Amino acid sequence: MGHSIGPDPRVGVFDDGNAEVPGGLEGAVGRVIVVGAGIAGLTVANALHHAGVDCTVLEARRRLGGRLHTVDLAGSAVDLGGSWLHHPTGNPLRRFAELAGVECRAGDPLPALTAFDVGNRQWLSPEEVERERSGDLGGFGPALDALRAQLGPGASAADGIEAFVSTTGLAGDRRRRTRQSLRASVEADAAGAAERQSLEWLWTQDEYDEHYFGDLPRPGYAAIVDAMASGLEVRRGHPVTGLARTDDGVVVSSTAGPDEHGSHAVVAVPLGVLKDGRPAFTPALPSERTQLIKQLGFGRYEKVVLRFERPFWREAGWSHLVLFPAEPSQPAAWLFDLDAFGVGPILVCHAFHSAAERLAPTWPAGAVPWMIDQLSAVLAAPCPAPVATLVTEWAADAHTAGAYTHVTPGSTNADLDRLGTPVAGRILFAGEHTQSARVGYADGAMASGIREAKRLLGASAVTLGATGR
Repeated sequence: MGHSIGPDPRVGVFDDGNAEVPGGLEGAVGRVIVVGAGIAGLTVANALHHAGVDCTVLEARRRLGGRLHTVDLAGSAVDLGGSWLHHPTGNPLRRFAELAGVECRAGDPLPALTAFDVGNRQWLSPEEVERERSGDLGGFGPALDALRAQLGPGASAADGIEAFVSTTGLAGDRRRRTRQSLRASVEADAAGAAERQSLEWLWTQDEYDEHYFGDLPRPGYAAIVDAMASGLEVRRGHPVTGLARTDDGVVVSSTAGPDEHGSHAVVAVPLGVLKDGRPAFTPALPSERTQLIKQLGFGRYEKVVLRFERPFWREAGWSHLVLFPAEPSQPAAWLFDLDAFGVGPILVCHAFHSAAERLAPTWPAGAVPWMIDQLSAVLAAPCPAPVATLVTEWAADAHTAGAYTHVTPGSTNADLDRLGTPVAGRILFAGEHTQSARVGYADGAMASGIREAKRLLGASAVTLGATGR
C-alpha cells in the first residue's frame, strides 16, 4: 500500500486501494480548508502539505483525533475511541504507523478469552468457550447468503440472527448465549442495533490480512494522530457553523474567528454531526445527499474503564472476559484486560449499542456501578473498589453524536460511496462514512482522506509523512 521514498524513512507514498484519479473537481486548487481534525481530515491535510498546497484545518475541539482519543488514566494510556489496528497486514494505517516509528504490539484477546454467564451465575469451560465461538457462532457467516435469499433485501441483521438461531437446534442457556453473542458481534462491528442494520450488507467490508483484533499502537492512537498532524496548520477550538459556496471557491464560518476563504473545502466531520445539520451549507446540500445522510445509520458504542490497585482477575485465573447478561434480548458484553497488553491493571468494558441504550437513563453516572455489579457476580464476592474510572459519552458528544456508521435496511453500500462524491466541485467529503470498503474503521477514514487528497492533487497516489517537511 505504501513505500518509502527519498532519504527520510518517515515519508511514504500511499493510495486509497487503487490507482484511479477521482474526478468531479471544479476550479484550480488554491487554499484548501479542512473541517475536522480526525484521522480523515488530518490525512487530507498531511498529503496536501507534502505536496506544497496551502491548507488549514479547523477543529471544533481543543484536541486532535476526533473519535481516536487517548487519555491518561492514573499513569496509563487508554484509548476511549478506536483501539486496534484491525487486520494489520496490508493495512495503510499500520504502514503509516511503521513509517512514523509508532510501536505496535499484538493485541489479540481470543487465545486468553474466558466467559461468564450472569444469567445462571456460571463460568463456561474452555471447551464451551471454544465451541460457542467457533461452532455455534461460526456457522452464522457461512449461512448469510442463504439467510439473505430467504429473508429478502429488506431484512435486518436481527431478522437474520433469529432465523439462524432457529435452525441450530439449540435450547435453553446455550440458545440464549448464541443469540447474545451474535448480537454483540453485529453491534460491535457496526455500532447500531441489530434491528437497524441491513442483513444484505452485513459483513461485506474488505479485510486486510491477519487477525481482526490485530495490533495496538503504543502509547495509544494519540501517537499516530500526532504523527499525522505533524507540521500542519490546525486551529483548535474553531467549531465551523457554516460553509458557503461562491463563484470561485468557498467561505467557511466559525464562532471562533473571521471567515476563512478557500478554493475548496473538505468536510471531514462524523456522520452524526451531518445528521444534526452541521455545518449549515449555503446553498443547501442537494436533496439526494441529505436523504442519504438521514437514512444511513450512526449508533452507539461506549466504554467503561476501571483501574484497580492490582489485576485481581489475573490472580483469579482469568483475563479477557465475555459477559452473558440475564436479559435474553441484550447483547453479550466484552471486558478487555489491558494488563495482559502491558498497559496496567485496567479492565475496559465495551458496551455495544443495545446495552448502552438500555443503560441510557442512568448513563454515565450509573455505568460504573453497573460494571461493579457485573464483576461482583463474576467474583461471587464484592468487587474491589476501582482507584480511577472513565466512562465515554460518544452519543452525547456534540462533535460526534454517536460512534460510527452502518448500512440500514433499504440502504446499500453504494450509498456510502455516494457520500464521498463532491458537491458542486468545491465541497468535498471525507470520513469512514464516505466509503464502503472499510466503513467504521480508522483505516477507512484514512483511505477516504487519501482519496480526497488524490482528487485535489489530480494524482493516483499521495505522499504522507510524519515530519514537518
